[in-house]
Amino acid sequence: MIDAYIDESGIHDGAEVCLLAGYFGGRGQWRKFEKSWQRVLRDFGLDAFHAKVVVKRRDSQELQWALAGVIAQNKIYPVAYGVVVRDFFKFSFRERRFLTGATLTPEGRIRESGNPDRPYFAPFQPLIKRVLSYAPVGGKAHFFLGVNSVFGNYAADLYTKLSGNPSHPYQARFGTIAYPEANDTPGLQAADFLVHVIYLDIIKRAQANALYSLPKPSDLIRLLLNNKRHSEDVVYQDERLMRETLRQIPVEQRGDMLADDLAI
Repeated sequence: MIDAYIDESGIHDGAEVCLLAGYFGGRGQWRKFEKSWQRVLRDFGLDAFHAKVVVKRRDSQELQWALAGVIAQNKIYPVAYGVVVRDFFKFSFRERRFLTGATLTPEGRIRESGNPDRPYFAPFQPLIKRVLSYAPVGGKAHFFLGVNSVFGNYAADLYTKLSGNPSHPYQARFGTIAYPEANDTPGLQAADFLVHVIYLDIIKRAQANALYSLPKPSDLIRLLLNNKRHSEDVVYQDERLMRETLRQIPVEQRGDMLADDLAI
């Protein structure tokens, strides 16, 4: 059984990038992490971590490095999926439907409409799938998300539909999904830290049209990603990668509805 704490950034209108990121691990490891995390916060006179508040402190750098060290020293593992918003909207309406959750019935009718105007749900699906892949056979992955109520309702609905899809490769590993208060949840605070730092980095890369060709991430990002288990656990999707994602959707889930678009 594993727990994943995931936060988001870039869901506001006009955002250049939409990103989901956080950490997953066993509950015993999370308990160890929480004690160390809260100890560091107390040392700096804080009850909880909020990235937008912390970066304004005079001792911000010292605090961030101390918290990043706590993350790196515990067996919790990073995962991050982002999409470049302008690239997402280069796709046709029906392509965006499938990128955000649409599938077909056996008769060829669209079972779910997806959410083609909300880029958030493009990284949502592969991130969920990636975390589930790490749950042990016979075990479950439980998700704790920090997201506003508008997206939370659809996220919960999409999660339920994904978990009920018999063709999903990890259907048996879906656990629960919940939206706890970040003030009381160190795992979500760590996710907030990760998503904030990576978001600033990916924006620079997106603006330069160079998601993967710019210099390596900062030392702080590398420390936050210290426990990354596989290169595919951190993925920034541009137009090319999203097109590859569409190609990987099983034909029984999309029929030939995307054939014309995928041939472009």
